[in-house]
Amino acid sequence: MSAGGPDWARLFRIACSLIRQVNSQQVIVDSWSFGGGTAMMLQIGHRESHDVDIFLPDAQFLSFLDPKLHDFEFEIMPSDYGGDGAGFLKLAFEEIGEIDFIVAHALTDTPTTKRMIEGESVDVETIAELIAKKIHYRGASIKPRDIFDIAAAAQHDRDALVGALRGHKDDVAKTLSAIERLNPDFVNATIAELMIKDRFKPIAQTAFEDAKAILKSV
Repeated sequence: MSAGGPDWARLFRIACSLIRQVNSQQVIVDSWSFGGGTAMMLQIGHRESHDVDIFLPDAQFLSFLDPKLHDFEFEIMPSDYGGDGAGFLKLAFEEIGEIDFIVAHALTDTPTTKRMIEGESVDVETIAELIAKKIHYRGASIKPRDIFDIAAAAQHDRDALVGALRGHKDDVAKTLSAIERLNPDFVNATIAELMIKDRFKPIAQTAFEDAKAILKSV
């Protein structure tokens, strides 16, 4: 944590400031949602997370948010930034974290809920939507951190998670296959290195098997 508050909060304020600056003359970025590990942390308090993921419905928004193309005012200047112009834009802030603007559509019937964060009324992605996106976009190359997040999400609301994933059985199958190929000792050791909150520490010890069981039940 720095003088400006938690790192995620500083990054979130910067992301919101960029969107406000883009919309200062006319509303261009008219829809976005806050997702990823930090949005999940704020809802269930499972582990520490610092980066900020902002999901956008339209790839055209990326160019309006690109510091290479616009003279933005920053609370903290990014140390690096770049993207592919079609799927993502990443802004890195040395010793703080990253802001990712990601083009992705909703995958669940009720993908967001309104919440006040840092004084902003924000569409925050639900736990089920967060996990559905992990499985859809990263399932085939799933990481131990994602496996823990699946287990933690199920601890929070297993029925809602399983129900949401039933519409994405192909993605679930690919994710389950990827998990089965991982070394359990490697997964458990990597999860143990995460900054897990006390209430979720018992889940860390069984997350590998828990995640597999959850996906098999879909």
